[in-house]
Amino acid sequence: MELKTKAAYVAVLLACSLSLIAPSEAVTCYKCNSALESGCSDPFKSSGIETCTGTTCAKSFASAGGQTVVARDCMPVPPPKDECKEYSVSGVTSTVCTCASNYCNSAKTIIPSAWLLAVVGVLSLSAAIRN
Repeated sequence: MELKTKAAYVAVLLACSLSLIAPSEAVTCYKCNSALESGCSDPFKSSGIETCTGTTCAKSFASAGGQTVVARDCMPVPPPKDECKEYSVSGVTSTVCTCASNYCNSAKTIIPSAWLLAVVGVLSLSAAIRN
């Protein structure tokens, strides 16, 4: 399987696999895949991009062999909070970001949760102290 196709498959699979939580209020999101639509990658161009309705918007990035695929979609589950999680499957590194406001998956990045910022801050401080 071609790396770009494999990355697209993993990105969509990871976004869909997050759909195991009870539903809540509906939001409108963008739905596209940069392997099929050039406007879907960053910088994002919403003109002509399909929308969908769910309880969570998702944006995923999958990289393999120097190629990155961006997928945006709706999910029928609420996220615990606006967050991004990184996964690695079969040599493909993926980041899945979820959010719960209208069109929030149009952003280049979704603001990570406070605990993630705290962890990064502690690691940066610890690295600075060692040097």
